Order: sequence, then C-alpha cells, then structure tokens
Amino acid sequence: MHFTLLNAAPRFRRSPHGQRGMALVFVLIMISIVFVIAAVSSRIVTLGERAARNDRDRQTAFQAAEAAMSDAEIDIMGPNTSGTQRVAMFGTLPAGEGCSNADDTRGYCGRLAPLAADKTLLDIYKPIFAVEDEDDRQWARFGEFTDRESAFPVATTGALPVKLPRYVIEKSLVSFRNRAETVGKPFDAFVVTAIGYGLQPGTQVVLQAMISKPVPTN
Repeated sequence: MHFTLLNAAPRFRRSPHGQRGMALVFVLIMISIVFVIAAVSSRIVTLGERAARNDRDRQTAFQAAEAAMSDAEIDIMGPNTSGTQRVAMFGTLPAGEGCSNADDTRGYCGRLAPLAADKTLLDIYKPIFAVEDEDDRQWARFGEFTDRESAFPVATTGALPVKLPRYVIEKSLVSFRNRAETVGKPFDAFVVTAIGYGLQPGTQVVLQAMISKPVPTN
C-alpha cells in the first residue's frame, strides 16, 4: 500500500558558507572597535604628555622669573659684595625717562607707560627684553651686578632654562614713609619687572613687584 504526503513543509538548511560570512563580519566589527579604542587611548596619552611638558616648561620659566626678582632685590638692597655692585646708587638716581644701557646703570629705567586695560605686561616690556645686542640692551642679566650667574645654570637642551632671566628696575613715583624711624624719612620705591624663560625661548613668564628702600640719612 502506498501513501502520498500532501502539503508537506519543505526543509531549509543553513548554508555553512553563510555562517562563516556572519562570523567574519562580527570579527571585523570587533577589530574596528578595538582599533578605535586604542587610537583614542593613544591620543589621550599624547595630549597628557604634551600638557605635562608644557606645564613643566611654564614652571621652569616661572622659577627663573622669581630668581631674577630675587637678584634684583639684592641689586637694590644688598648685601652685595660683587665687584660690580651698585647698592649705593639706588636712592640717588632721578626718575628720568626711558631705560639706560650704560654699563653701570644698565637695567635702570624711568617710569614707563602705564598698563592699558587691553594690554599685558609683555606688551610693554617685551620690546625691551627682546633686544639681544650686548651694547644696546637695556635690561640687566641675572647675576650681572651680584656675581650669582653660576648659581643659575642654563642649557639649550635638557631640563634647564634656555637662557638667563632678565630684569629692569624703575624708579617709582610713589614713596613710603618710614614709620619705624623719625617721621619724614622716606622710602624710595622701585618697580622691578623680571622675565624668565623656560626650556623653549618662546615660553616666557613676566613677574612684577615693588621694592622700597630707605633713603640714606645722616
């Protein structure tokens, strides 16, 4: 006896070639994701290293500017046993105009133009500090009048400042009263502006402070 099956559902089998194709797509997607993660991580690490270098460069320039401020204070106030010291000169110089490039008064300036609202310290002092000619420069070098140049090493490579910091000293129009002594004995005031350089010449930090010095009396 024979039986005939009608309307039997056909059977479909997945092709092994199709399964292998899906696995390949999945692997490619995972590789792409890993590649993107690795690229982003590398970029983050690179930016972090660059930020760290820039911060170290700026900190180096900041410390150099502070060293120049300290040197200018010794230049003005002493104690200073250098053969080129000029402690007695301060308190006797007039306010004057402009900056001096003479050997004994180099770095001493009359009061410069006031700082405008849209300007920075570099806008006023950068043209002065930018002069590199030894005969024309109007700024004083760290240690020039204190014999402390050896205390501040510099180098064009490595982790040292690229060059020595610089400063200028201005006779302030402001004077202070010496309340600790006889009334009427004034303090001369000087505005010190110093610039420090980092590991690159373009990394610059400018600091400014006011120093008061008692006028010598009998």
